[in-house]
Amino acid sequence: MVRIMLNIMLLRTEGVEDFVYLSCANALKEVFDDIHVELSRESVKTPGYPYNARRGQYNAEGFVYYASSFSRPGFYVLLLAHVDAYVPGLNFVFGLAIPSLRAAAVFTHRLKINVNTERYLLRVQKEVIHELGHLLGLAHCVMPSCVMKFSNSVFEVDKKELVFCSKCASVLLERGYRLKLF
Repeated sequence: MVRIMLNIMLLRTEGVEDFVYLSCANALKEVFDDIHVELSRESVKTPGYPYNARRGQYNAEGFVYYASSFSRPGFYVLLLAHVDAYVPGLNFVFGLAIPSLRAAAVFTHRLKINVNTERYLLRVQKEVIHELGHLLGLAHCVMPSCVMKFSNSVFEVDKKELVFCSKCASVLLERGYRLKLF
């Protein structure tokens, strides 16, 4: 079986704290084997063009297109942004991945509301792993504890584990992605 080396470029906008940024890099390394996570020393500017003043939120798709502008051959781009975001048809999203762009964004604003630091970190980590799962071709999962389960609220994020269920893990393994926790 072919083993695929995952190359991840992890970026953040201003407002995403160092400890959150570093914890996400560590979570990626704890879940995936054969992974290289590149961290940018500088935060990237929050783009103005995907902002919808009427909603007071950012269009998530515009953010992912912005994230993709930082890509390099062979890398997936994950952007952490401390903003509130939406997609048409939903009031908000915690993240969005566009596999064809090899880019995703995780929006931390709602993950941080009324919660202690430890739970906040775990929520962000789960969403980073979730969005990378989409980039690697996984769909939403029906298993309540799987990191690929769709979350309508932070309470549903809290119910998920930081790992893939056996079905989702098997799909990744078949595609050549190695997991440490399976």
